[in-house]
Amino acid sequence: MHQGRRHCVHSGTGGRLASTTTDDIDALVARLKDRPRVVLHFHGGLVDDALGFVTAERLAPVYEAAGAEPVFFVWSSGLLEVLRGNLPQILSEGVFQTLLNRVVRFASGVVFQQPGSRALGGFTAPSTRAVARELALLRTGQEPYARLTPPAEVPALSEAERVRITADLAADAELAERNREIVGSVLRSAPATTAARDIDGGRAAVATLMSPDTVAELAAETADAENRRAVVTSALLVRKTVRVVSAVVARFRHRTDHGLYPTVVEEILREFYLANVGAAVWDAMKRQTADTFAAAAEPRAGRCFLDRFGRLLASGSRPRVTLVGHSAGAVFIGNLLTDLARRRADADDPLPEDFRVRDVVLLAPACTVGHLAGMVRRQAELFDRLRMFTMTDAAERADQLVPFLYPRSLLYFVSGVLERGPEGETAVSPLAGMQRWFTAEDDTGGADARDLRAFLRADATRTVWSPVDGGPGLTSGARSHAGFDDDPEVLASLARMLAD
Repeated sequence: MHQGRRHCVHSGTGGRLASTTTDDIDALVARLKDRPRVVLHFHGGLVDDALGFVTAERLAPVYEAAGAEPVFFVWSSGLLEVLRGNLPQILSEGVFQTLLNRVVRFASGVVFQQPGSRALGGFTAPSTRAVARELALLRTGQEPYARLTPPAEVPALSEAERVRITADLAADAELAERNREIVGSVLRSAPATTAARDIDGGRAAVATLMSPDTVAELAAETADAENRRAVVTSALLVRKTVRVVSAVVARFRHRTDHGLYPTVVEEILREFYLANVGAAVWDAMKRQTADTFAAAAEPRAGRCFLDRFGRLLASGSRPRVTLVGHSAGAVFIGNLLTDLARRRADADDPLPEDFRVRDVVLLAPACTVGHLAGMVRRQAELFDRLRMFTMTDAAERADQLVPFLYPRSLLYFVSGVLERGPEGETAVSPLAGMQRWFTAEDDTGGADARDLRAFLRADATRTVWSPVDGGPGLTSGARSHAGFDDDPEVLASLARMLAD
């Protein structure tokens, strides 16, 4: 193994061993024998393999100076490439901008209207020009509609309101033109025909990163029309747009909104662009962190490490173990703890009963509240302390994922776009690293959130809301999601925890 990688366990697709071999893991675990402290570090989902190794080389001296032998789990998600490549392009598309204008127009008219004045669909919607002027604030770094406050109760979209919005969108010439462009892009990719030229009007097709299934549905609907020359706004496009408006209103109703503009962006992405904004990559990445502990014919990195580490523990070695997970690394840690619990209950693969992890340290965790609640339920049997370093909501809102286009952090984006519900459906989910769920006074997150709030609030040292000077081991200066594993104050706090 390359000298710079001697501390690393490198996994690839499905959690299989990549550049690391079983002999490398044997040598790595052998170095842990009789070491008083061991750190297992899990980087985040925006880090590819190369950056993972760079992170290991940067942090290894920090952990060693604190008297700990580090082990870095290096894995690649591909999420960074998707977000850097696709998201800015999507948010700048002509069809996205038209949908944004229309959804903002109707959602703002409904959400910020006093409930009593909405009877019979009588809300007041701003003009498309007024919406365009408001959206232009993005170019100056301001968030559209951020100054407006919705009423305490926001009723669901009524049937009368749906009818009114549907009729308006069906007669929308610009939306019809966007529909023509989408369909034309499909037909341009097929062999040239008279019909294709008719629908496209003889002009160059406009590409879109809408989900392929959505584009195919829109094209199929147009192909079935009796008069293909007179393309009007697709009924399917209208229905989907109305569905987005309804979803935005529902999120304000249930207080899961992220502000009007970010919520509209999120709901358009979920309805029209989900295949190309990283949802599949996010799902695959989380599966990879679980699959690496699976029993399989081909060696799995996490399982190989724990097999050998378990034998080290059985020999009598008892290092103090600290788990550090940055962002999606928290998901990795949760799956590692699940495997430790399995081993404790497995008579053929026992974990010594007197072994416990000393500390679980989460840096801006991107796991769901439910996932962290599951970790906490295992605390009594598996680990002693948990500490979470993450940003205040004010800092989280200021950490813009795509400046001038999406004015919220990565955690907001994952929560509002990429996460899924219990049935695999896209669903807005509170993330453990977001302070807004922790301070919510309603039932956001359900029983898991209630239990987790109670656990975290029971000991003030379990949460470090950055930036803050909380004293030794409780200080952080990080003001960006990516900054936690590179912030001197966070690293000093980690060193202090290792010394305790």
